[in-house]
Amino acid sequence: MTDVKKKHSTLLKVGILSISFMLQAASAISVAVTGMMASFSNQSATSVQTLVTIPSFSIMLFILFDTWFVKKLGKRNTVFLGLALALIGGVGPAFVSNFTMIKVLRFIFGAGTGLYTPLAVSLIGDFFSGDEQKNLLGMQSALSTFGSSFATFVAGLLVGINWQSSYLVYLVLAPIFVLFYIGYPKHVEKSESAAEATTEKTNANTESGSKKLPLVVIVGMLMLFVYFNAVMALYTNSGLALQQLKVSNQGFLGTALAVSGLLGALIVMSYGPIFKVLKHATPIAVCVVGAIGFIGMAHVPNMIMFTVYAVLISSTSLLIPYVYGTVLDSAPDASKNFAISMAMVLNNLGAYFSPYSLSYLGKLFGKTDAAFSFIICAGIMGVLAIVFIILMASRQHSSKAVKA
Repeated sequence: MTDVKKKHSTLLKVGILSISFMLQAASAISVAVTGMMASFSNQSATSVQTLVTIPSFSIMLFILFDTWFVKKLGKRNTVFLGLALALIGGVGPAFVSNFTMIKVLRFIFGAGTGLYTPLAVSLIGDFFSGDEQKNLLGMQSALSTFGSSFATFVAGLLVGINWQSSYLVYLVLAPIFVLFYIGYPKHVEKSESAAEATTEKTNANTESGSKKLPLVVIVGMLMLFVYFNAVMALYTNSGLALQQLKVSNQGFLGTALAVSGLLGALIVMSYGPIFKVLKHATPIAVCVVGAIGFIGMAHVPNMIMFTVYAVLISSTSLLIPYVYGTVLDSAPDASKNFAISMAMVLNNLGAYFSPYSLSYLGKLFGKTDAAFSFIICAGIMGVLAIVFIILMASRQHSSKAVKA
């Protein structure tokens, strides 16, 4: 770590971590759907619901454009542009009543969020390494979960005024803009850019300067895609499974998911110490825990046990900082930002395809009910565990070969 990094270590951590707080807040205004449907009675229910999902599309789209913007503007200015667009697109609907304009603003919100989403991870890799990097990756993942819960809670309070007021929750982006401005000043980026230029020049003269992604990085990214296909069932199939199993107090579902999400985030925040103990067995243990959680879900007897199993499944988010850490440690410097961007796109695609893939697998087994979908998810977690066992064995073999 350079002197600049040491001097600004605390401010850098605050500044870089702060931009993760609203990464998953796009759906926070889902609490306003009922009010919007009443105001836009001339629009179909599906059209109104797209106001919640439009950002998901533009987020994925602009994650892919992120590398181009970084090359043109630099990482600091790209984050500022992203935050500014997200602030304008996020708060804008609170002051307009034209349906088309609101759709445009929601697209802009997603575009801005997509621009700075990969940098929430890659900036950690730029300035921190080793145990410190892993601790920060765990905190980054946990903070985005906390931010999502916070935004949904606040939007739920604001919607009591009127549905447009719920969009004011995105004003939180203003202090985040300030925190990043303070924590990541120009001279810090200049120092880092100079260091990166030196590294790239050195790499250009060696074969290690290749932009080709190592197999372990590619496999890790694909495993996240498969993982999100499974884990989304916790949110999409739980209500149906509880009905199928005739569990009492089903009205507790929302609270149970919120509690499990927060407890899961606390566990993910401990990723650094967990990895320090388990090393590359971490994803294997995580997948086993997830499989247990999903099997329990398929036979859950009451809402208390549902919450326990939901916490186990939520804790599997530890896979996210593990894969991001693998990318930062193993990908060539010239390809890290691209690799992080692609990993995040695969995350979103996995979540999107989840209902379709689980339905397809259910038909293959001749069982399409919600409870059995959890058994399928347990099987997916088992397959992931096997893949990570193979990767760990490959790492150990390569390590022994190098020592020899």
